[in-house]
Amino acid sequence: MYAKVVVDTGATSSIDFLTYEIPDSLAGKLSVGACVLVPLGARQAVGYVVGFDKTTDLTSTKPLIAQIETPFTINEDLVKLARWIAERYACSYARSLLAVMPGALQSRVEGYVSAVRDPEHGACLSPAESSALDLICGRTPAPSLTDIRDAMGEDQANRAIRSLEKKGIVSRNWKLIPPEGKARILKGVRVAGESCLRAGSPPRKSGLTEKQAAALDTLLELGRSASLIELSQRYGITASVVKRLVANGHLTEEDIVFRRMPAFVRQAASRHSLSPDQESAVSRICASIDAGGFRAHLLRGVTASGKTEVYLRCIEHVLALGKTVLVLLPEIALTTQVMNIFKSRFGGQVAVMHSALSSGERADEWMRIAEGEARIAMGARSAVFAPLSDIGLVIVDEEHEPGYKQDTAPRYHGREVAEWRARNAGAVVVLGSATPSVESYYRAETGEINLISMPTRVPGLSMPTVHVADLRQGYVAGAPRVFSDTLEELMRGRLVRGEQVILLQNRRAFSTFLLCRECGNVPNCPNCAVTLKYYSAAKQLRCHHCEHVETAPTLCPQCGGRKIGRFGIGTERVEEEVRKLFPEVRTVRMDSDTTARKGAHGLLLNAFREGEAQILIGTQMVAKGLDFPNVTLVGVISADTSLHLPDFRAAERTFQLVSQVAGRSGRGAQMGEVVVQTFDPDHYAIKYAVAHDYEGFFREEIEHRKELGYPPFGALVSLFSQDQDNAAAEFRLTDFVRRLRSIGRARPRKIEVLGPNPAVISRVRGEYRWHLLLRSRSMDAVLGALREVMKDSPDLRKTVTIDVDPMSMV
Repeated sequence: MYAKVVVDTGATSSIDFLTYEIPDSLAGKLSVGACVLVPLGARQAVGYVVGFDKTTDLTSTKPLIAQIETPFTINEDLVKLARWIAERYACSYARSLLAVMPGALQSRVEGYVSAVRDPEHGACLSPAESSALDLICGRTPAPSLTDIRDAMGEDQANRAIRSLEKKGIVSRNWKLIPPEGKARILKGVRVAGESCLRAGSPPRKSGLTEKQAAALDTLLELGRSASLIELSQRYGITASVVKRLVANGHLTEEDIVFRRMPAFVRQAASRHSLSPDQESAVSRICASIDAGGFRAHLLRGVTASGKTEVYLRCIEHVLALGKTVLVLLPEIALTTQVMNIFKSRFGGQVAVMHSALSSGERADEWMRIAEGEARIAMGARSAVFAPLSDIGLVIVDEEHEPGYKQDTAPRYHGREVAEWRARNAGAVVVLGSATPSVESYYRAETGEINLISMPTRVPGLSMPTVHVADLRQGYVAGAPRVFSDTLEELMRGRLVRGEQVILLQNRRAFSTFLLCRECGNVPNCPNCAVTLKYYSAAKQLRCHHCEHVETAPTLCPQCGGRKIGRFGIGTERVEEEVRKLFPEVRTVRMDSDTTARKGAHGLLLNAFREGEAQILIGTQMVAKGLDFPNVTLVGVISADTSLHLPDFRAAERTFQLVSQVAGRSGRGAQMGEVVVQTFDPDHYAIKYAVAHDYEGFFREEIEHRKELGYPPFGALVSLFSQDQDNAAAEFRLTDFVRRLRSIGRARPRKIEVLGPNPAVISRVRGEYRWHLLLRSRSMDAVLGALREVMKDSPDLRKTVTIDVDPMSMV
């Protein structure tokens, strides 16, 4: 027998799997998804079994080395999903298979290099070989390949070590590194089988003290094992009492696997009466669930229409049927708030998965799902790979969000993968949003998926009143300000009444750039083709792409001038202006600078929820899903931040962002207001967002898409090439186009080629970037052409980034 094994080669090989002989010692012990140790050239690697063959056409095969014991096994559904992702998003099978597993549960092989003998006297070593030997000799323990590559650079280190190995000067050894996410084992006890005591037995009859008898009663009532920590902290049972009961034979010691669960803030789990819109939505979705089979719904409900309660009622229905539920959310910030709601309603049945958890927490949550302890898996994008069985319902909240698109290989879209899982499981999928993506709404209009509308807010709530502030007027008057008169006046009124305000500015930092008014010099990043952002508090200039940092100049480094101006507005600048206007008011700022620390999202949001701050300032992470009844005013500092980017989705994203953040206002007893500040008040994205008119926006936007052949009327594949040599980066894409046109002559394909051109950001981290766009009416045609080109030139897979259905053209 032979096993088909997907191997983590550490590269982007075009080979889907390798074939290995199954040795007698492993015969009958392996299943699809098993983790194995395999020989790979001169080294060893970790692989995963994806199939079996009785025979092979290969002239020779190597045997598997061993099966690796892991705390989990990938089920066949996830193996099948990984295969689909590899085909759908034009990536390697190894990359897609590794993506479906949490890194915290993956084993890996690490190479270590030891000196075998000293170089012969007079031996000629290259500078690279000498450098490598300096890193290896005299080190205890032996340095890892990773350490040497980090010090010398990957290519140079690999060449030097191979050369030294051929000369017999060094040798490589391989060590299996266990997963980072280790189980937490606690000392515990259970009632011994021979104990005949029952709760309430008179303690003296058994020769026990009163405390010992009470402790035994507690364990008998629990009916399970308990850790010493639990017995001490929850029940006040001391270690000495437990020790005596063990000595008497009434208790038996054992190790207990302790599942770490993310902390949450309990909220009132009261059930409100459903509005007619909610009742209709729940009824239609549950009817689909009861009917069985795959069905897709687009739930378009305006902000504060009660979509979350609809989800909760439908989940209750699915759990009653004995099935499981997958819930996707676009951001960690939103995951934190919704997790509190879901855990307050469903308790330990909810497992949460996102990147802000520790390795141990991620491993424990995965295992709780895999073992059926948790029947609701929820989280950000990667939660779509949760090892659920018998799925009955899949929910993708805020389905329009670009955060569902993965920006590293495999570049999958969480919404598409969620829909595949629902289809594969014969489950119902619900795509929810107040501002659906143009593609999803088009599918609903054409009848491909079912549309469920919730056009009004829950009873007692009205849509907020929206004011437009034309920022051009401030510049004409010669006095541009962060806050328009309208926004400042409304803020004063709301703050005096003790109400709360949210301010959105979708840029972090203090200023977008510095400019010398004497010579025109603008500080740029030395590694990237972008300006450096100014941070006032730290007096620094930073690059948001490579994290280059330098001290902000007080004099122009080019001409020595003192007139250095700050241009553009970031969240830090907004925060400073608020403190100038309202020094007595506490603010909270949420952006990627303030939320990098674990748990920061929840702490900041809870502080705002509890009224510890009156003003919440943030980027797009404050624009969606948040529900604060005391927020009665929302200010959009600049609605034009992304409006005129070279991206066909720019208008859609602006409409969605303004609409979503406006929906945070007026969700309580008080009427809400919104101020939208803009330089382009006549743009259709702004006008329709101000009017709460999604259909109007969709009608105008869909015509632009149709005219230009953009999704949903066409398929796009974006290719990027990046290199320290500008000509080399360009050549790769030029060569790709040549190969594409070559196969096109043999078989005509209707694929439009746009480029190659320098990317919008033409240089990042010291490497030049070139961009190529493929556009076609048929995604199958584009993917078929890509497969042919990659098959004939597998090196392109290593050097060219392929993004199917790109969410950004930058």
